[in-house]
Amino acid sequence: MPFPSDPHDRSPKGDHNRRLALGMDINDFANAANLTPGEVHKYEMTDVDGKFDLEVANKVGVALERLEATVIPKVDNGGKPSEISAGEEPARSDGPRGTNAS
Repeated sequence: MPFPSDPHDRSPKGDHNRRLALGMDINDFANAANLTPGEVHKYEMTDVDGKFDLEVANKVGVALERLEATVIPKVDNGGKPSEISAGEEPARSDGPRGTNAS
């Protein structure tokens, strides 16, 4: 069952980002979701308050859940703290919006 389970509650832009995190191009994803690339594109580019095809939304959700369960998303959050070179200062964020105050 896809999350969210009700296709009315899907977020097309969020689903677009989930697809990108999987590292899948639109053609491969459309094939996995049993949709055309055009249907996926139209759905993913829906305006925030726009209407979308609920059948397409459901197929996208089911495919995302299936793929995310078997594929490791490609998200890079930077190196581990132990990977900082000896003598190298870790980045500091003392100011507003992540700016360095120094």
